[in-house]
Amino acid sequence: MAEKNGGAKLISAEASKLKRGLTLIPLTGLIYFTVCGGSFGIEPLVGYAGPGLALLLIALTPFIFSLPNLLIVQELQTMMPAQGGYYHWVKRAFGPFAGFLSGWNNWVVSWLDVSIYPIWAALYLSVFIPALDEGAVIGGIELSAGFLQWIVAIVMIWFVAWLQIRGSRITGFFTNGLGVLMIIPLVILTLVGFYSWVKSGTTPSLPFLPGGEEINFGTLTSAFSVGLFVVMWNYMGWELPSAAGDEVVEPRKTYPRAMAIVLILAILTYALPVAASLYGGAGEGDRYTVWGVEASDEEAGIVADVEGYGVTAEQIDGWGVSSAGDATGWEFPQIGQVIAAKITGDAESPLAIFMMSILTIAAVISMTGLFIGNSLGGSRVPFALAEDGMFPRWMVKVHPKHGSPYVAILVVSVIYSIFATNAFEFLIVADVFLQLLVVLAEIAALWMLRRTEPDRPCTRVPGGILGLSLASFSLTAVILIAFASQIIEAGWGSIGIALGLMAVGGVLYFPIRKIYKPGVPDVDPFETGEGDD
Repeated sequence: MAEKNGGAKLISAEASKLKRGLTLIPLTGLIYFTVCGGSFGIEPLVGYAGPGLALLLIALTPFIFSLPNLLIVQELQTMMPAQGGYYHWVKRAFGPFAGFLSGWNNWVVSWLDVSIYPIWAALYLSVFIPALDEGAVIGGIELSAGFLQWIVAIVMIWFVAWLQIRGSRITGFFTNGLGVLMIIPLVILTLVGFYSWVKSGTTPSLPFLPGGEEINFGTLTSAFSVGLFVVMWNYMGWELPSAAGDEVVEPRKTYPRAMAIVLILAILTYALPVAASLYGGAGEGDRYTVWGVEASDEEAGIVADVEGYGVTAEQIDGWGVSSAGDATGWEFPQIGQVIAAKITGDAESPLAIFMMSILTIAAVISMTGLFIGNSLGGSRVPFALAEDGMFPRWMVKVHPKHGSPYVAILVVSVIYSIFATNAFEFLIVADVFLQLLVVLAEIAALWMLRRTEPDRPCTRVPGGILGLSLASFSLTAVILIAFASQIIEAGWGSIGIALGLMAVGGVLYFPIRKIYKPGVPDVDPFETGEGDD
């Protein structure tokens, strides 16, 4: 018994060493790169949903998805600003098994989703370093493109690990710097796009749906479900940084303020570059049809996916920045090049090359920031589980100088290094389902906690029960539409993979609890951090 009590005291002593370094500005940077991370990734919305519906969804989704999600996270986080965030919210409402599964689900999501950002950064870098796309021979040894991309990913992963070990504050400020460097090219794109629109003296006629399809229930439902899935994915993740609750200064005040700032920044980040690009030349003449499109048949290229809209291979080749046989459509580097080509009349003009280059650099920065922002929660969740007796106790090790959970950071960095290959890319389809299940659990948890913990101090969803009902209904409806869209697009296989990964967590729960929980008391998420507010 004395040994067990000693273990509990050691855990408590280690956890108390965590440093609160996240003030408003660095926390805003981390949340921004968790939820948004720049305009990159929104391009498929235009290609699959159509220009008119894309602009409508960019304006609508923050109010039907992001704001309800933000308000629910705000109430839960201000009620329980503990390390582990959503793990404690769900556990307090529904018990340790449900809490463990919520933590497990989002931890697995970090393996599958977060690990791919360094690879995407390497793919963008291949514009400047062709070996990352073609491979290379070094010292007589032939190195594949995939291996070289993995090397770039490893460098990024372990640099970020070193950065995070230095503390959440310096990590947050680093994301602030990345954000400024990334936003500048997007501002230039926006200004050049609007200049091109004004200079042309005409407003292009852009259809509401892809290919100018007739608007009826069937076509609208199809485009809306796919488009909502894309834009929702670009507006989600509000709860993930809550896992670092014990590292936030005055978390009950700072976290809500940071989320409000990020919501405004995210809307502007998506709306302005997309609108400027569509009307600045990259949307006219059916050009919008190739935005973000991925070829369903890589041998046939993207033309096979857009020829149903009347777009020909000759048209795509004639636009001067891509080939009809490419496996992927336009992203913002190509979009910026097209706008510059409209102004100069030449897709290889200095302005066009400049736009393509700065936007490619911005994309690399975006992937780096997204990896940092999303990996933060990936390292804090196992720390919180270990602190609560649900993971090995050696996970609760805090750096004596920097006050960071350095052992957990090192462990997840090893995992990211393993998963940072295209060999696991097929598993990414499962992460949407897993993460959204946790969001649904958070909605249910808030309703339960309103009943079981009615007097806890927190910033409540405005409007009383009606306000909470509207927020819950709106968020749940969007999630169910996303599920339906994923099933339609990817089949039931992705759901099966997700359920299988979740079942692994469910099975592991019992031996983990039996081995590590004895002698470790439950963390009280209400007490944690209250002295700092």
